[in-house]
This record gives sequence, structure tokens and C-alpha cells, in this order.
Amino acid sequence: MTGYAAARPPGRGRAVVLGASMGGLLAARVLSESFAEVVVIERDDLSAPGDRQGVPQGRHVHALLARGRQILEELFPGLTAQLLADGAVECRSLTEMRMTVAGHTLRQSDSGYSLLQASRPFLEWRVRERVRALPGVRLIDNTAAEHLLTDATRDRVTGVRVTGRDIPADLVVSSTGRHGPVGDWLADLGYERPAEEGVRIDMKYASRYLRLPAGSAPADKEIVIANQNPARGLALFAVEDEQHILTLIGYGKDHPPTDPDGFWRFASSVAPADLRPALLDAEPLTGIATYRYPANQRRRYERLDRFPAGLLIFGDAVCSFSPAFGQGMTVSALQAMRLRAVLAGGDHDLPRRWFRAVAAAIDDAWALTALFDLAMPHVDAAGRPALRALGPVAGLAMAAGERDAAIGRQISRIAGLLDPPTALLRPDLLARTALTLGGIGLRNLPRPGASPAALALGGLGLRGLSRPGARHGAPGPAARFDPLPPGPARGFHRLTVRSVVYDTPGSAIVEFEVPARLRSRFEFAAGQHVVIRGSHDGEPIRRSYSLCDEAGSDRVRIAVRRHERGAFSSHVFERRITGTALYVSEPAGTFTPDLDPTARHRYAAIAAGSGITPIVSIVATVLAAEPYSTVTLHYGSRDHTHIMLAARIRELMDRDPGRLRVVHHLSRQRAGLRPDPQGPGHRYRRIDPIEIARTDADRWFLCGPKALVAATVTALRARGVDRSRIRTELFETRAPRPPRTSGTSSRVTLTGYGEPLEFAMPREHTILDAALTRREDLPYSCLGGSCGTCLATLESGEVEMDTDPLSALTAADRTAGRILPCLARPVTPDVTLRFGG
Repeated sequence: MTGYAAARPPGRGRAVVLGASMGGLLAARVLSESFAEVVVIERDDLSAPGDRQGVPQGRHVHALLARGRQILEELFPGLTAQLLADGAVECRSLTEMRMTVAGHTLRQSDSGYSLLQASRPFLEWRVRERVRALPGVRLIDNTAAEHLLTDATRDRVTGVRVTGRDIPADLVVSSTGRHGPVGDWLADLGYERPAEEGVRIDMKYASRYLRLPAGSAPADKEIVIANQNPARGLALFAVEDEQHILTLIGYGKDHPPTDPDGFWRFASSVAPADLRPALLDAEPLTGIATYRYPANQRRRYERLDRFPAGLLIFGDAVCSFSPAFGQGMTVSALQAMRLRAVLAGGDHDLPRRWFRAVAAAIDDAWALTALFDLAMPHVDAAGRPALRALGPVAGLAMAAGERDAAIGRQISRIAGLLDPPTALLRPDLLARTALTLGGIGLRNLPRPGASPAALALGGLGLRGLSRPGARHGAPGPAARFDPLPPGPARGFHRLTVRSVVYDTPGSAIVEFEVPARLRSRFEFAAGQHVVIRGSHDGEPIRRSYSLCDEAGSDRVRIAVRRHERGAFSSHVFERRITGTALYVSEPAGTFTPDLDPTARHRYAAIAAGSGITPIVSIVATVLAAEPYSTVTLHYGSRDHTHIMLAARIRELMDRDPGRLRVVHHLSRQRAGLRPDPQGPGHRYRRIDPIEIARTDADRWFLCGPKALVAATVTALRARGVDRSRIRTELFETRAPRPPRTSGTSSRVTLTGYGEPLEFAMPREHTILDAALTRREDLPYSCLGGSCGTCLATLESGEVEMDTDPLSALTAADRTAGRILPCLARPVTPDVTLRFGG
């Protein structure tokens, strides 16, 4: 028998729906109006809300577009109120949403409708419960459909075989998704597969749930960014329980990473500047979920000459869309309304009428998706010249919508599937578009055959404008420093700069405001430091600065010395940073004194340049905490105008007369300072380590350039001073060195600082250098072994470290199995370290 089977079913007794996704549930709702019984078969467990295997895209952003919301409210009266009462978010278009496509953000104004935003499991569970409550509807979960049942001629589907039994049906509706088995079942029955259309886009999602800190959440409840060159996207939706879902989108070979550091770097490359601080401060609530979508796909069932009666194909099995515009659930709702209309027309020729009706319902959404996807530079548009040619026209519409609110509102209504794309051709809108584009240079529209670059810029009437990021002359270090780092890091917090006080011609004291909720985290020991994170030329940058106040004070201050090409120091001196925010680590470091209020120690402190910062903190704390101890301070500077923290040093001398002796060593000043019996002494030469070693002291703290510190340690050891009485810190640091793959490797596991990190690395490189290529937020500062920030315990395996007399590692640390990953290289095939000693 050829052609569509025309036999009329004996009645509308039972309909079976395969699949309890949103499409299947909406189909069941409409079928319940026409059939005495509706049975929904689902492979997954439906006993509780939550993510499920059958909806892998469910962990990513979902939107119920305006038309979808209208349909669901019609099918389930009161559903909108229920969803909102349970926590769904109502987002007004375009006043509470931001839509950016190809660099153009639609002008915000009230479009006259609202969207509903919630997680997919939240929405699907409530719709499922509404369907479950319908008279005559049964949901059977944990049950897989195995094949179709047919009559002897195979012209009619008469039911479905499920696990362990047959279920007869007058109508079977397959809503098992684009990868469902119905195509194979039909082929086994001798039916031709439908022609398929599609655009290969190779899209990948990466998403996680976040909680944005109070006060930093954006005013927009929905932010959608779809860039074309590079082809990257971002969606941030406010959803139930005061959560947000952040979804990153990449195409081709540029997929978003799934490690936390790479995820945030990708996000920061797409997020607008006003959104990045909120993302950096966000609390991750889940891991990173991914979903790969290789191509749009439309199956042309309406063009088939032969199809069995008693079977309809529904939802993504007919057409699956690029998720970028969130059309899927709304298109399923549109199909449900077409199904209602087709059923109302009787059972004659039902499949043919259904497929024609559903094709019409899909056309507009399919055209929108194809138009956007074909504009992507990596997408092959061969055979689709007409759609490719429309790309610049769509770009012009977005450019006009960026400037004209009426055009922007119409674009949003088209995106919400309320109006067809042809609505932009209304005479009044064409006139407004022409007027708007005339103002931005319509004459610059490129000719046919122009280069992709010309289409990207000229096609938007913007040829006369600079490309984003174009540079006119090399920027200085301050211009290249971005106080927003590429991603969040454990132990870092966003602090506002309270004040900047210029201490010397080349140094400044920066004070931070620490909110009450963070005060306990910013309590510090004398001599500890903080780290400032940011970006420099798009790459992560970290700078360590010691705290300059005594432990227990309510102030968090650092002293910053300017360097000619220093990124952060130039930022401090060339920008007005008071009132701005910086990302600051919690205090760390082991360059600290062991205090004893009853002790009578004789401390000697040696500092040069900015090494005075932790030394002043130590001196002030010792004088306050050990009332019977004394301190001698030798400090090397260029001249008296470059003595950092001079006022604070004099204040400490006046506060504790007789207990603090200070000698300034001025290397480039020969004389000229009037002696002050109550103030510091002066020597007009460099610090002499051999001379300094003769100081009568039993505790030594040294901070400065490596050559000075090393020479002083050698001189002290030569005089018999035990190494345990000498504490050192270098203010020199190095950048991480990415290891080169070679020779023998080891498997290293790092624990004790956030999520465990496991990786393979070559044995000739240090563990921390290798680890930092995978996670930038690990604890470190100098990378030279002097600060002790990366101190860790060796829990298994063996490592080797070069002997370094200036290492922060003490004999007690070595006995306890502690190491410094910045110096340690793996020896055995497997090594496990735990940060924190």
C-alpha cells in the first residue's frame, strides 16, 4: 500500500506519548482533551524533581519565551501565578533584560510583555504535576519503549512495546528527542527516512549555578550576549531561590573550558565590564556542567509520500534548534497548539495534516536560528547564499535597534516568537530604520562579495568607527593593568580602597576598607603580606605587598613602591584609585615573630628599600607585645627623601623611647642631615653585612634584595648565630614558569586548598610551576621559597629540593615532612601534597 494510510482509527480511546520532556507533557495535555485515556511512557525516574539523564541540556539556562508563557497559561490556567509563588522570576522585556548580538545591545524600553525564568527541573516538575493530575492521564516512569506495534499491513501503528508488555493505542505520539529511536523503528518497518536540513555549528555549553553577593547582582534579570567574531556567548539568568545560572557558549574549536579557572577566564572574555565584578564575587553552587550541540536539525516529515497512520512525531524529533535563543520549549508549546487544531479537524489523514501544520509552526523560529548561525565565521554556508546575504541586513537591524527603542522592541517581540520576522518590514519601522541607519552611515554598506571583515564592520554601517580594542600608540603599564582578575580565586576578596597617601616621591600607602563580615579573615600576624590580583595585557597578574601595621590593629595597609614598568604600582600612581575596588588575598606568610610577653629579647631588623614594610609591622608588634624586649633597626635607602614609612618609624621611637634604635643607611647621600639625639642615626653608605653582624642581638629579621640578605646570613653564621634565630624574606619574586613536556613524568595530587587537583608533570620542573598552568588560584607569593606561602605537607611519594639558605622552610618543618612546592620536584611516579602544612 502506498501513500499515507487513510484508515480511520476505531475511536479515540487511548493515546500513548513516548517521552515526558516538556514536549511530551504538552502533547499529553492536548491529547487529554480528545482521548479517554493518555499514557505517558518515560525511561527516567520521575519520582522527584531534579536533573535527569534524559534531559542533558536541563542544567543550562532555559527561558520560557513570551509566546510560550501565553500558551502554558492557556493550557494550565493559574500556572504562571503558581510558578511565581514558588520562586520563578518574572523578567520584563526589555526593561529588565539586556540582549547583545554581534556587538549591538538593544535599547532598553518596555516591550509590553514578560518572560518567566526558572531552572528546567523547576519548571518541568510543576508542569508534570499538572499533567499527572489531569483526568485520564497516567505517567509511567522507569520504563523504556522498545518498538512500535503495527497491524498486519504495517500501515497503522497500533501501540508500543515497552519493558515487559505491549500497550495498545489508537494514537502514538513520539516525543523522544532528536536522538530518539523512532526513525530506526520506522526504517525497520520499511518506511523511508525524512530528508534532513541543518547547519553544523559545533556549539558547546558550560554552565554552573551561582549565588551573587548582595548588592552586586546586576539590575538586569536576564543578560544574553551572542558575539560573532570571536564566536562566543554568555547567558546569565536569575532563577528560583535567589540563584543565577551562568551559561557560557563556544563554537568550533573555541569551546568553554570545564576547569574552574578556565571557565572564569572564558566568562570574563565575554562579560561586559559592569557584570564582571559580580561574577568574580559569586559563590559557585554547583560544578560545571557541559552540553555539546553539533548541529541544528530539521526533519522534513511533511515531504514524505508514505507514513503510517496512528503515529505522530513531536518536539525535537521533528526540529531541534540551536539553544542560543532559548526557543525549544516555546516551539514545543506552539506544536501543542497546532496539535489541538489538527485533532479538532478529525482523524482523516491525520499524520499528513499534522506534519504540514507543525512545519508552519516551526518556520519562523527555524529561520531566525539559521540566520544567526550562518553569520558565524566558522560555519559553512555553502548552498545557502540567500541566508548568508541576509546576515549584514540582520546586523543593520540590530544596529538600528540599539539606537531606536521602537525597533528594539519589535526585535524583542520577534525573538519572543510573538511576531514573525516580517514584522520588521512594516512601513513605519522601515522608515525609522532608514532614518536611524542614515545617521550611522548606510552608504558604507559593503558591496556583494566583500570580505568577511568588511561585512562584520561595514555591513553594520560602522566602517568609519574604530574596531573594539584598536590601539593608537602603545599604552603604558597603568593602562594595561585591569583591577578585575580573569576569575575568582579562593581566599581573595573585593575590597574598596579607603585612601592613598603618598609617602615618598616613589612610594604610597594604600589603605583598604574591610567590611565587618570579613574582618576575621583579614586579621594578620606581624610580617605577613597580602596579594593583589588583576590582569595585565589580558593575562593574570599577582603582586605581593606586606602589611605595614602592627598585628591586632584595625587597619589593613600596604606600602607600594613605584617601579618604572610596574603594572600595579603604575596603576596606584597614575590613577585615582580611592573608592575603587581591588581583589586582595587574605593575609599569609611565615615571616613572623614568635611573641612572648615575658621575654627579654634583643631583636635586630635589617631592611632595604620596600623591605621595610614587613619589618615595621614586626617592630611595632614586638614593641607592643613584648614590653621588656628591645629592637635595633638598620634600614638602607637611596637618600633621606626615599625613606619609606619614615613618619611611622619616628612615631614608634617616640612611643617607646630607649627600646628602639634606628640607623638609616643612605647610599646616595653623603651628608647634610642635622643630628638628632632623640631620632634615627644616619650613615652615608650602603649597609655593610659584616658590620651589621656585630650587632648585639638574639633574634634577627632580614628583608631586602637577595644579595644583601644572603651576605648578612653568611656573616651571622660566621659569627656563630644559629640559623633558627635568623628569619629572612626577599621582596624579589618571579613569574610562574610553564613546564616543558619532556622525559620522565610523575602524577601529582594537591589537596587542602579547594577542590583536589591531579595532573601529570615532568620531573625536572617544580610542582607549583606545573600546578599553576592548571589552576591560578593556588596559594603562592614569591615562588622563590622565601615567603612560605605555599607550605605543604608531603603525604605520599618523594620530592627533591635544592638547598637554599634563605628558604622559609625550618628544621622543624623538614622533620614534620613539610616542603615548599615552589622549590620541590617530584622523584617518585606518584606524589601527594596537602597545602597548609
